[in-house]
Amino acid sequence: MPTARALRHASTRALRAAIVDGHPVDPAALEGWVYRGTSLGLPRLLERLSWKTFQKTFWRDPATGRLLGWNVRLEQDGVDAPSRPRTRRGRPVTEWHYEVIAPTGVPTPPGFDRGLIIDYGLGRVPDLRMQRIKDPLVALTPGSADELIGVSYLVVGGRCLETPTYFTLERERRITETPYDAPRVGPLALSATERAWAEALFAAILGTDGADGLPPFAAIDRATFWRSFDGAAAPLVRAGLRPMLHTLVFLPVVRGYLRPFFRLDPAEQAAFIAAAADDRRAFVRQAVTTLKTLACLAYFDDPTVRARYPGAGAP
Repeated sequence: MPTARALRHASTRALRAAIVDGHPVDPAALEGWVYRGTSLGLPRLLERLSWKTFQKTFWRDPATGRLLGWNVRLEQDGVDAPSRPRTRRGRPVTEWHYEVIAPTGVPTPPGFDRGLIIDYGLGRVPDLRMQRIKDPLVALTPGSADELIGVSYLVVGGRCLETPTYFTLERERRITETPYDAPRVGPLALSATERAWAEALFAAILGTDGADGLPPFAAIDRATFWRSFDGAAAPLVRAGLRPMLHTLVFLPVVRGYLRPFFRLDPAEQAAFIAAAADDRRAFVRQAVTTLKTLACLAYFDDPTVRARYPGAGAP
């Protein structure tokens, strides 16, 4: 059988023959691995509109025992370039989730039942656009799961419609995270700009500049705090943070500063926070109290800060 690299310039007929003549794949050999995928068989124009390289994963769900997976979008740096996942909110962009199953009872084109089936209709994150698509997956070398080949076909009314979307998979690395680890933050999550506003308020409230041996707020890991906040804070708290944040950010405009909070110098920020804490309006005072609490949670979430306070333990 040819290697994955040798198939990069193969004809559609040769790619189909590699599927039909391929070898069975042991599902256990796939578990826990990320594979580098290369799209084959499509015209270059279509490849440019979609992708040439990508990643596919194979993950055994400990709760159900199902062998699941997802596609990871890669930056299109070239077929031989290192994999560089495209990210959104600091995490790899994943899509087209699937389950890997045996071909038993699954409609397949003739000769496409020698290996496993990637079934996009059974993924943990449903995508109605993909529910009729299935990919047979076979090994290029007997007894080895290092190099695989697959192709997509559609099942419509029990009939199979083949497509020219072939791909090879080459074993790349172990899975280190899954998209199911990340909390689904939804519309209540602050935008990147709003987080930057909140962090400016946190830094001003804490007043740490590094002179006392503690790290300044800008030097700590804030991303971990925001992941924890989005995943653990009650919806009412998350929903209430946005109006409190916007109040404190833009109140200085009508308080004589004529600029939002993040445009004030450090002395002006400190003076505004002190005045807002004694504001006659309860909502403004509550906003300051809430931001103080969150600032402390974010700051003491950092292990460098906690190390200065023996016995504090984990946050």
